[in-house]
Amino acid sequence: MPWKMLTTGSLILQVLSPLNRPTVPSFLGPLRLNLGGDCGSLGLRCKTIIWLAIQNRCWTADRLQKGGLPHLDHCPLYDQEDETVQHILTTCVFARQFWFAVLVPLNLVALVPNRRTVSMADWWLKAWRKVPKQHKKGFNSLVMLGAWILWKHRNACVFDGSAPCLQVALQAYRDELHLWQAAGAKGLRALGIGRVD
Repeated sequence: MPWKMLTTGSLILQVLSPLNRPTVPSFLGPLRLNLGGDCGSLGLRCKTIIWLAIQNRCWTADRLQKGGLPHLDHCPLYDQEDETVQHILTTCVFARQFWFAVLVPLNLVALVPNRRTVSMADWWLKAWRKVPKQHKKGFNSLVMLGAWILWKHRNACVFDGSAPCLQVALQAYRDELHLWQAAGAKGLRALGIGRVD
């Protein structure tokens, strides 16, 4: 994987397939990971999870099963379908309720993923195309934040034995949102995200 350090202290990650084509959706471009300041490690972890999710490389039941490792039989958030990272982040009933609660106050209900969503990257790209230009950066931050919260909530259920709870996930989203805004995520405020209670 080619990593390139910029003079600004950021890293650019451009992942290429065997045919030297970018494997990250083109609308995201290379991922810029800010390693400076207090939020650097959070940004790195969050963007890494997003990148792994887009690549289907997160250690969910489907990947664990392929490797012959112990795994859950069903999604830990709703217990109805097989666990894949795409399911956890977009098509799970829990995830769709989460996205609905996040997007409705912003008048973006038309962008909520549905059961027919193929993948997180596919949903993200289709939704991103519908967002006005001045809100695209904010929408990208919103999707990364939401996916980060869903992944952390899934991990709390799997590793800590927590029960899935939409209100807990939404509170974690609100708490993290305030941290992101304090760290300088201006696009979230431009999106009108400060209205979310």
